[in-house]
Amino acid sequence: MRTLNNRQTALSTDDYLDLYLLAKEINDETWQQEILAVLKTRQNRSFEDKQSALVQEIWEDFKQLNEDISFTYRLIQEEPTNEQFQAKLSRLRERRITLSRELYLAKKQYVEHTQ
Repeated sequence: MRTLNNRQTALSTDDYLDLYLLAKEINDETWQQEILAVLKTRQNRSFEDKQSALVQEIWEDFKQLNEDISFTYRLIQEEPTNEQFQAKLSRLRERRITLSRELYLAKKQYVEHTQ
């Protein structure tokens, strides 16, 4: 029986696939299962890392958007009849709704994937 050690974890996916084919060729089912487990773990980690980064990016956008909304409210208080400020506020609110949906979906996909 062959085992995958820490040094081998730095291998690329293509390397693991080559090893899997070799294990299959020599009929070593245990080694094949170990390689598949490593590939599945790498795939899961990759997805989780991407989703986590996406959620973080959306949160940063959301925070900035809230600051922009707050600033625009102050501008409107100073000039209540300024239509440009009103239009900007409307666009910012629409963007916040969009970001809220994106955040919800990204979190939902992450949770579904980790279950």
